Amino acid sequence: MKIIKYSLVFLFLSPLHAEINETILIKNATAMTAMKSGTLQNTDILIVDGLIAKIGQNLDFENAIVFDATNHFVTPGLIAPHSMIGLQEIELEAETRDDSTDYFSSGFSIVDAYNPSSALIPHNRTGGITTAIVTPSSGHHVFSGMASVFKLDGKLTEESIGQDIAMVMSFGGSEDSRASQMLLIKDGFIKAKNYHKSRSQIMRGGYFDFGYYTPRDLEAILRVVNKEIPLIVRTDRARDILRMIAFSNSHEIDIILAGAKEAWRIADKIALESIPVILDPMDNIPSSFDSIAARMDNASILNNAGVKILITSQSTHNSYLSRQGAGNAVAYGLSEEDALKALTINVASVFGLDERIGTLEVGKDADLLIWDGHPLEVSSFTKKIYIDGKEISTVTRSQRLRDRYLKKLGLD
Repeated sequence: MKIIKYSLVFLFLSPLHAEINETILIKNATAMTAMKSGTLQNTDILIVDGLIAKIGQNLDFENAIVFDATNHFVTPGLIAPHSMIGLQEIELEAETRDDSTDYFSSGFSIVDAYNPSSALIPHNRTGGITTAIVTPSSGHHVFSGMASVFKLDGKLTEESIGQDIAMVMSFGGSEDSRASQMLLIKDGFIKAKNYHKSRSQIMRGGYFDFGYYTPRDLEAILRVVNKEIPLIVRTDRARDILRMIAFSNSHEIDIILAGAKEAWRIADKIALESIPVILDPMDNIPSSFDSIAARMDNASILNNAGVKILITSQSTHNSYLSRQGAGNAVAYGLSEEDALKALTINVASVFGLDERIGTLEVGKDADLLIWDGHPLEVSSFTKKIYIDGKEISTVTRSQRLRDRYLKKLGLD
């Protein structure tokens, strides 16, 4: 089973590139490329017109803004593979949440709800997240809706760089039986296929029983059926994962597993099917009956079996903690290079974004981070952040509040 690569190049041709005129030269960095070339010592990176123009040693460019990155690490911008950044502000305040609906299911697109001014964006960006796959939360149906991709530059005029690129669903322990959930999933796909066959009749005014669905919902399911987009399945229990693998094979669709706490038990099967897994190495305790077999080395077991892993954080407010999760995965057997790839290029390639982001590579968007220490150490912080070659402030609302009160106390 192979995830389809989407042609999103044209979506990246945003006005940002036209606005950027600065040429930036980063000198003497330890560059963690997230590529086969690995980590490059004493390396220079030249940024021109928002793109990485050159990578090498002893580079020079007239009138470039130079930053000496001696004793600093440079990485690609980190990508959150599963979050609700831009959709949530206060979790318990309904008016600040745009992540769910009572009216749609599979066809629910969150793209028009995304808020680039969310306080959570600079908070997570300072932690290294420059791009996010933004998903709806669990809805009133097994199908939650559609995921879209946004760069976290905070620009009001910025659109998504990939709209409705995956459909999201949940399967597992809930108030409803797993048997009922599986029947709903199967019925949804059957209804979508019948809808496709009946389109001409419907357009002529013929009757069609939509049941729980709207035409928008069924069109979304058909995109999965036609392999235009993958289906992200939130599930943890090993047996539930096997059920979803069997379902995906019977309908010949592409799936991505999310959560997958017990995935290590069937790592070889997941690898054989070429199914990517989104996981949080910090979420490693048996917090429910669906995750009794959770363990700390889930990431390394899956990676060693040949599964493409994508590292996330379960907390939208702290999506940047995916970096800490990656560090924990290293402590339990994952290599540093594979951990960085799980935060960058693995996410980009699974969602068809790897032609533009995910590695330090000539020709790619200059979405990169300069760290004051090793990026997988929790004591390291971003020194500089670049998105499309433009330096983005590292100041957050929390920092401004801190400085404000320190000033009032005369401690600034």
